[in-house]
Amino acid sequence: MSIDIKYYKTLDTFVRDCKGDNNRYLLFIAQECKFYISLLKNSKIEAYGAIFPEIILDTISYKEGLIAYKLNKNEKVFLQQDINNLTLKEDDFENINSVITFVDGLSLNINSYLDSLYELLAPETQVIGGGAGKIPFEQKENIFSNEGIYKEAALIICLENKIKVGFEHGWSLMQEQAIATLSKENTLFQIDYINAYEFYKSMIEKDLNKTILDEELETYLKTYPLGLVKFDNEILVKEIIKINKDKSLVLGSSIPQNSIINFLKGEKDVVIEASKKAALKAVENCNNKQKAVFLFECVSRRLFLDENHKNEIEIIKENINEKPLIGLLTLGEIVNNNDMNINFYNKTCIVGALC
Repeated sequence: MSIDIKYYKTLDTFVRDCKGDNNRYLLFIAQECKFYISLLKNSKIEAYGAIFPEIILDTISYKEGLIAYKLNKNEKVFLQQDINNLTLKEDDFENINSVITFVDGLSLNINSYLDSLYELLAPETQVIGGGAGKIPFEQKENIFSNEGIYKEAALIICLENKIKVGFEHGWSLMQEQAIATLSKENTLFQIDYINAYEFYKSMIEKDLNKTILDEELETYLKTYPLGLVKFDNEILVKEIIKINKDKSLVLGSSIPQNSIINFLKGEKDVVIEASKKAALKAVENCNNKQKAVFLFECVSRRLFLDENHKNEIEIIKENINEKPLIGLLTLGEIVNNNDMNINFYNKTCIVGALC
């Protein structure tokens, strides 16, 4: 992958600048950018990409515009229009060291897609990426090429370069473990046989030592996520994105019934320190020889940090030896970590150093 990177305020400007240059591009589109797939089609520029709530170049975060990243000629790109039906085979992934993948961040089929992708890759292949989409959370078309834009889709970029990763979440454990006694897909109905909403609300009230009105609870969602406990006791952070009228909790990704969960709490300085640790780990694993660094950070961390988010990005930049930083605020984050699968996280910061 090359490190030719440029920010454009509009798609029109990108098309005028790059039309006819016979290059291929990876485009990261901020959700407020006026994006017309017809303009990209008619331009005949070979481009692939996805839409995100915000994009970051070095220390500046943008809610509009796009980042164009020039691809090397020998890097393969696959757009899968239906993540439930991959059309790829193992031979498609020969002679690669790493994969970046973007997926429809509000699909209920992300885990099965990642399992299918894992089966196609050599065990040592590093995978990073994130969920595409917009906020507020509503599933729409967000993965594209110059031929069309799709939902329930995925984009896969195959690299010869190695990517070294660091990832942290920074959310603290609040209490003893509980059981998701009734759930379906990404909706949690009961915790320890008690209505999920009532159980969750009581945990926050206990932590704050005060009573919370029902209409106030949504303001606490960004501070108090859940944690899914894996078999190795690793915590997969699960964001609560909505409260249904039946007082069930809608999560940012699926939660298996009878899984073990923890209640988590965020403190801004701890969350920022976790991002710093992720950056340091990535560049250390790359022996500080990184050409560029990718950041995949959950958009809900941005909402939680608020005005402190700029400080977090500046700290990450300082700790990657001032190399180019390309960041995306995502609807879920993707990484494998010498694991038996590829995991989909929420509220996590993933840093990938391109070596």
